[in-house]
Amino acid sequence: MTALRSYPIARLRSALFGIATRRAVTDYLKMIVLISFLLLMIAWTIDLAEHFPSLRRAAGESGTPLLSLALPYLGHRAVDILARMLPIACFFGVFLAEIVRRERLETVVLVTSGASPWRMFAAVLWVGLFTGAVLDGLEARWRPAAVWTQVETGFGDYARRFRQDWLQGEHWFVSGDTALRGEVLRADPPEMRNVLVFVGIRAPRLKAIYAAERMVPGREPIQWTLLDGYAWELQQNGQSLEFEDFPITLELLPQNLTYLGVPEFYLPQDALLWLDALPNYRNAAKVDVALWRRMTVWLAAVSFAFLGVVLAQAGYTGRQMMIARLIGLAAMGYSAVVSLKVFWALGELGVLSAPLATLGAPVLGLAIAWVFLRKMA
Repeated sequence: MTALRSYPIARLRSALFGIATRRAVTDYLKMIVLISFLLLMIAWTIDLAEHFPSLRRAAGESGTPLLSLALPYLGHRAVDILARMLPIACFFGVFLAEIVRRERLETVVLVTSGASPWRMFAAVLWVGLFTGAVLDGLEARWRPAAVWTQVETGFGDYARRFRQDWLQGEHWFVSGDTALRGEVLRADPPEMRNVLVFVGIRAPRLKAIYAAERMVPGREPIQWTLLDGYAWELQQNGQSLEFEDFPITLELLPQNLTYLGVPEFYLPQDALLWLDALPNYRNAAKVDVALWRRMTVWLAAVSFAFLGVVLAQAGYTGRQMMIARLIGLAAMGYSAVVSLKVFWALGELGVLSAPLATLGAPVLGLAIAWVFLRKMA
């Protein structure tokens, strides 16, 4: 009786940790690493074609070895590139590895020996969880850190797009019944200059207007200080008052200015949480999607790895490889991977809720895999 009870446990242990599972995990991971490396090489080549002259010029001006600048830059770029490309590598890596395993008859031997399909999918689960953990780290921590390191060093597109400097033109912000206009210093801490504040914009008549040379953050998150300006209290016969510093409360955080014009999924986690807690934030949908992406992106790796192995098996009739079918199935799988970015974009536009936008593509991948599993059963 004891032996009968331990038999299912032994089968489960064999399915999760057996030799066949470990070998399959190794095959899948090797191919994922290979695909990731090839995509990384292509992206590095394109990137260096544009930015290598600036790296070489900076090395010459500072008298430092070129490699001491180029290698850290390539490392930072690799983090961003892998965050974008790893879902594709998960699908095509498992897809191609399963074809190779099928051609070596490993899958055929397992099936003819009585292994169930679910036992074969144990390896895919391990691979999906591992790559999902890597993708989660890239999305939530490593890519934001790499992006802002590039901004600090001054090399690459991110250094140009997100530079910490005075932004061109004047920017408007609306905080409750208050409107604010001024030039923004995108830095940490941020600052504004040539500031105009209009209080009571939702009332029939403005309550006050403040003009200041500068505005800097106060001690509290939504406290600001206007420096060197004038105040017109319009409900008091337009009486003006000159001030050196004037405290004002706005539904505006320093992070609003520090990361002005930066896509939310590039922001550090603490900045995202601050913006998420801010009432009436104009890009609330983008913040929600960015936070949900970081919580659910690992599911995409699991889903696309599972989809890859199922579509690879569906490309065979018995032991015969159907090349045209495999090409079509690969295109179908690639479309499912691309839908990840489509769902995210729809969520950022407010068309879909953040949970639906971030879970849509993984669920779609699993649904396609399930349909083909039913056909093969």
